[in-house]
Amino acid sequence: MGSDGNDTDEDGGPFRATWNPEDPDSLTGAIVNTVAEARGVDGMELSELLNDVLDPDALARVLASGSGTVTVTFTLDGQSVTVDSEGAVIVEPAAE
Repeated sequence: MGSDGNDTDEDGGPFRATWNPEDPDSLTGAIVNTVAEARGVDGMELSELLNDVLDPDALARVLASGSGTVTVTFTLDGQSVTVDSEGAVIVEPAAE
């Protein structure tokens, strides 16, 4: 599990990572790691668990269900998270 690399704009913009749509298990790690990076903490230090916000298996099924690009946005640990069926994970850091 994990992302293929997290990245953020130098101006404090969104944190970006990728997951492998052919490996649905990679989605959870990519989300948690990117949210943790946006918060500046370890993934184990997030105040919410991904499973408390949504069912990761159901999310993977939804992303795989469309014939075009499917996009889902939700909030995890105060961060806006957008994932899509093409492998993108985008976390908009919360305003402090």
